[in-house]
Amino acid sequence: MGHQSNAWTLPRNQNNIFRWNPIRSGTALTGTTPQVQNSAWVDKDVSLAPSCTIGQGARLFGQVTVGEKVRIESNVVVYGPTKVGPGSFIGPNVVLGSPSRAELTDSVSQGRNIHDVPGRRQLLIGRNCVVRSGTCIYSDVSIGDDVSFGHNVMVREKVRIGRNTLIGTGAVIDGSCQIGERVSIQTGVYICTNCTIEDSVFLGPCAVFTNDKYVGQKRTDLVGPTVRRGASIGANSLLMPSIEIGEGSVIGAQSLVTHDVPPYSIYVGIPARKLKSVPADWRTYLLQQ
Repeated sequence: MGHQSNAWTLPRNQNNIFRWNPIRSGTALTGTTPQVQNSAWVDKDVSLAPSCTIGQGARLFGQVTVGEKVRIESNVVVYGPTKVGPGSFIGPNVVLGSPSRAELTDSVSQGRNIHDVPGRRQLLIGRNCVVRSGTCIYSDVSIGDDVSFGHNVMVREKVRIGRNTLIGTGAVIDGSCQIGERVSIQTGVYICTNCTIEDSVFLGPCAVFTNDKYVGQKRTDLVGPTVRRGASIGANSLLMPSIEIGEGSVIGAQSLVTHDVPPYSIYVGIPARKLKSVPADWRTYLLQQ
């Protein structure tokens, strides 16, 4: 067993399946070697740092790098290329590096393993992230440090998420989106493709973003909303395609926003209309983190 670049080259059997060092109940981790349950499958290209743990039934395929003190729980599936930063937690039944439709089509039609599809882009998960059970994150996603996911979150390909962001249970980020730092995305939010959400934005429970103004009746460019820095969107609000919510603005709960909202304005209603300007002493706590 060799040790290179602070990661372990793993002993294998003739089928390149890793079977070594099972974790036993009540056993303290030594911090000097990876701890892998006997039922886990770890491919030959996987790199495990000292003190990481791999749970029962986990499957790691292709070029996967697992950092120090990472904990991967039972029945997690990871398709490479994927990198999980030090100190992160991956809960049970999570899928990391899930293939896009094009990658899946190539895999099936060409008889290739998903992780062997040419041109696959890396999933990068930063330090000290928490990914709770049932979450699915696609390839070609970049997640900053200290990001936390609730249960059963979906993140599609070509998404960038900044550090210290919270993504609540059941949220869906549908691809090709830019999400800033210190963003709070609450339970059940739907973010369509081609959206931009800047730093320190609050999205209330079940807010919905849309990008097709003809609802499938006519071909058009799909352009989602843009939410500027420090804005807050109330629960169950609906944002129509291509609109912009100005910096520091507030959208009241259950509002239907059909036009651009100027900075530091409060809009409410169906359709949303300006109620007043944001008071001088209102500033989201997310700017202060």
